[in-house]
Amino acid sequence: MRNMKIATCLLTITSLVLSACGGGDNDIEKAKSLATTEHLKRYTEAISHDSCQGRKPFSEGADRAVNYIARQMKEVGLKPINGDSYLQQVNIISSRTQCPKPMVLSTPEGKISLDWLEGYTAFSARIEPEIDIDNAELVFAGYGIVAPEYGKNDFEGIENPRDKVAVVIVNDPGLGSDNTDYFNGDIMTYYGRWMYKFEEGARQGLKGVLIIHEDRGAGYPWSVVRASAQSKMYVDSDSDAYHCPLNGWIQFNAAKQLLADNGYDIDQLIEQSKSPDFKPISLKSTVTVSMRNTFDRQQSPNVIGYIPGSGNTDESVIYLGHWDHLGYGAPINGDSIINGATDNAVAIAWMLEMARCFNALKEKPRRNIVFLSPTCEETGFLGTKYYVEHPLFPIDKIAAVINLDVFPLWGENNDVTITGYGNSELDDTLAELAKKYNRYIMPDPDAYNGMFYRSDHFPFVQKGIPAMFAKGWNDNRKQGKEWAKEHIAHYWAETYHKPTDQTHPDTDDYSGLLQEVQLFFDLGYKLAQDTGYPKWKPKSEFANVLKR
Repeated sequence: MRNMKIATCLLTITSLVLSACGGGDNDIEKAKSLATTEHLKRYTEAISHDSCQGRKPFSEGADRAVNYIARQMKEVGLKPINGDSYLQQVNIISSRTQCPKPMVLSTPEGKISLDWLEGYTAFSARIEPEIDIDNAELVFAGYGIVAPEYGKNDFEGIENPRDKVAVVIVNDPGLGSDNTDYFNGDIMTYYGRWMYKFEEGARQGLKGVLIIHEDRGAGYPWSVVRASAQSKMYVDSDSDAYHCPLNGWIQFNAAKQLLADNGYDIDQLIEQSKSPDFKPISLKSTVTVSMRNTFDRQQSPNVIGYIPGSGNTDESVIYLGHWDHLGYGAPINGDSIINGATDNAVAIAWMLEMARCFNALKEKPRRNIVFLSPTCEETGFLGTKYYVEHPLFPIDKIAAVINLDVFPLWGENNDVTITGYGNSELDDTLAELAKKYNRYIMPDPDAYNGMFYRSDHFPFVQKGIPAMFAKGWNDNRKQGKEWAKEHIAHYWAETYHKPTDQTHPDTDDYSGLLQEVQLFFDLGYKLAQDTGYPKWKPKSEFANVLKR
């Protein structure tokens, strides 16, 4: 009888402990078991349907997609952010640029004339209908980087910067190097991103910045630069003080000719520019270009729902997947709608199914869990830029952000490829959780293209919040690694940002997406239960942004 009493007491204590921890493993597994490929398929096909017209912001199709996502958030049990509304309106300026004349580079050897969209692009975030750059002096400024931690300042010594336009190299000095102690080797740092170079040019007070395009350094061909050249979007609160009058790109061969006309070999200059000792070179050349801009102020919403934490706290964990896409494009087989099934309807499906599982928990995790579907990712993640300035819960109380972007429906995977691997302790946490599913983590093999800086988690990273941007796709469970490598290459060439990015009901395999729901539920749950915050790795370029 005494042993029975002890056993009963232990059982009661165990039950109480499990309840305090969120209902125990059984509750968690039961909640996760609600996720199905049927739900994922239904969400994905609805969001990428032709009726959504490619989900370009400010379109009727975008409104349909947004309203659908909001209805689903309500249906799965998420709380709205404002009364009964799940929408956070983002004030946006849409800018369209036309360049009526060629860009003219005047050199000691004569004039180089570049046709708009073929040889150069030009644009400006300044709210000015006409911008004319007339014979502005050109200066070659290496990689356009100011990085004190590497003893590098590519702008040092430039006099009267407001009268000059800098010509800079895309990517950073680590490209092609195995030396991870200098700009992280072949893995691009934020210094290598085009966005950084325009931002730094504005900080330097320059009249303009022209980036030399090169496929590998940029991570995409000239066609991608060209496609986005005429139409840009900016958060309306942005100030002209933070933008150069001229931002743009020039083709590699045009830059090669420009430098040759000044007596320099472009390949030699690229090598010289990698050194901390590099200093800018004033060219005996000028640039002339004209831009004609039109502007439109509009609103486009972030869609947000959340599950209140059980700990009555203002701390949070965020799941992230953007809803917007590109609308219409060049027709392929008569179809011009860029449906954006893999980019990024699958992520909305992933997020909604995750929310359904969390809401089914008897005891919710300690921290609040926010499900954020931002607008305007494709035009510079404007929705998340706005959110980090107007968060639902305090920005410095966000434990971590979990993002999914671009996920083909090829079935289950053995790998979990982490884009931005080595930045934070989240890598180690995910590695341990992945073992449960017989999966392993690996760094992004294409990290040179800077994808870590090209999705919605990045505005959070800039605020010092650790982010996980990961998915399986490099080691397909049925077909293997070589098959995956070939299909990834085909995806970037034939599907990404094209009308071919649509669902294929007879062949799409959602089992891999279900894997990501299960794994990242576990990660989010752990983060939401913890009392501490995941830390940045000491060598991360974001390690010292936020102290907490």
